[in-house]
Amino acid sequence: MLFKPFDFCIAIPLLGAVIASFAWAYADTGGRSTVNLKSEGGEWVFPLDAVETMSVSGPLGDTVIAISESTARIISSPCLNQTCVAAGALHSPGQWAACLPNRVMLYVGEGEKENNVDAAAW
Repeated sequence: MLFKPFDFCIAIPLLGAVIASFAWAYADTGGRSTVNLKSEGGEWVFPLDAVETMSVSGPLGDTVIAISESTARIISSPCLNQTCVAAGALHSPGQWAACLPNRVMLYVGEGEKENNVDAAAW
């Protein structure tokens, strides 16, 4: 296969665009990660490095949330299938766990940015 000079004129800018998009996507924003907790009873925001254990009431009963060692997790919930507990520890912005039957949502956000999970997830 023979490369022509025009091939390089196209390939080099495209390669630069790919590298720039990776740099932008994985750049450290310097924001402090937060744990966002939503339920019918209200909304709470904690720093990810906090040490908290909280019980949140929902239609089925209490869901217990723990924040420690820069992770957040749902420890227990009164729902039947326990997928919210099985979600495990959340530690990176964009990760979330929800107990839909009990209407409790837990997600990790990034500082001052708007950190909403789309409506389909809620």
